Amino acid sequence: MELLEKLKQLRQDDPYPMHMPGHKRASMAFPDVYDIDITEIQGYDNLHDPRGIIKNLSDEVAEMYGADEAYLSVGGATDMILTAVFAAAGPGQRLLIARNSHKSVYHAAILRNADAVYAFPDIKEFGIPGEITREQIAGILDEEPAARACVITSPTYEGVISDVAGIAEACHEHGIPLIVDAAHGAHLGFTGFGTNPIQQQADAVIVSLHKTLPSLTQTACLLRNSDSLISAERIRKYFDYFETSSPSYILMAGIDNCVTLLQQEGRARFAAYRSALSELREGIAQIPGLTLFHTDNYDDSKLVIHLAGRSGTELAEILRAGGIEPEMASLYYVICMTSVMDTQEGFDRMLDVLRQAAGDMPDKEDTGHGLYEIMPVKKDNIGIAEFSQVEMTPVENAAGQECGGIITVYPPGIPLIVPGEAYTDRIVAIIRTAEQQGLYVEGISDGRVPVIFS
Repeated sequence: MELLEKLKQLRQDDPYPMHMPGHKRASMAFPDVYDIDITEIQGYDNLHDPRGIIKNLSDEVAEMYGADEAYLSVGGATDMILTAVFAAAGPGQRLLIARNSHKSVYHAAILRNADAVYAFPDIKEFGIPGEITREQIAGILDEEPAARACVITSPTYEGVISDVAGIAEACHEHGIPLIVDAAHGAHLGFTGFGTNPIQQQADAVIVSLHKTLPSLTQTACLLRNSDSLISAERIRKYFDYFETSSPSYILMAGIDNCVTLLQQEGRARFAAYRSALSELREGIAQIPGLTLFHTDNYDDSKLVIHLAGRSGTELAEILRAGGIEPEMASLYYVICMTSVMDTQEGFDRMLDVLRQAAGDMPDKEDTGHGLYEIMPVKKDNIGIAEFSQVEMTPVENAAGQECGGIITVYPPGIPLIVPGEAYTDRIVAIIRTAEQQGLYVEGISDGRVPVIFS
């Protein structure tokens, strides 16, 4: 019972959750999970062929976002990203992928044996990837007429929002669909928080309800409109492939609970949240030594915080010592995620800890190159490279060799390098820096990285 006891300890330790899930561990009316844990018995519908109560819930979610259809997932956004990519492009076809996409997009490309081309975002302050532009996508598609679909992330983990409407228009002019990974934008479209990408002509939009709304972990959905270039038949086909055949009614009930709460109290709760969040951001901005990241088009529910003279991992430890658990730490910043379920007490605690932290700033240079200030050179198709013969080699010997796997700092899960790209001295240095800073680097084993055997 070690895991269960560890989870129960959370309530006693009481760290304030500035991280997902969006329910923030607040108590919500819900029965004992063992009382309602069932499978697809008669009268309780079927997620893979919804015609009754699950269909009704799907329709409510679609209406909540102003979409024509919503496909519910209990396997997170990952299931839906795999579904959308497979529905949009056939085996071996070319995909245009924003290079700051989550690793699940690359998994889809690999499984589809796709030939991927990449749109690299500009790098902003603290090494944070910026927006993808309409002009950028249009220019690439002019040069890559074989591309069959485009995938972007908006908003990003750090809150950067791209011009979805403009990118969708560029994609449609070239006759291809736009898939938007809006996993971190489940709250977009609610009072005070802009527009959800499904209202901006995207052909498929994936949102993680659990990230920024009061829903249970793993709950997500795919949104689609009737004029989408991706057919409903193909979405249903691949949804059946990737979604578990034993979906949790507990998680689906969590979606139902979330929707009901938002239907009954959403407008008032979001208005209060918007006001409290604005005050919190103003308070942080007034603290000497602290910088809040933002761009011109930004989801400011994300608090991306840099403290002068401190690394991201150091700031994260300062927050933890003060009873605040952040979402993640990078080289120069932490991300704290807020939601409609945050409390004023939690926001006040956050401000107090940050004020104390700013009073003890070392006098040292604290910024340099970020994790993603690189444009890896593609040497081979990502799908072909993944299925090539691979060996593990010491990371210090990898420069000049072709990558045979995905190396990513997690979170956020954006790959530093993917199969078919060439290791360089700079990429090797970034991998080493990430490890030295205590970041979790996936794809490495005992200081060795995957290279294609030649």
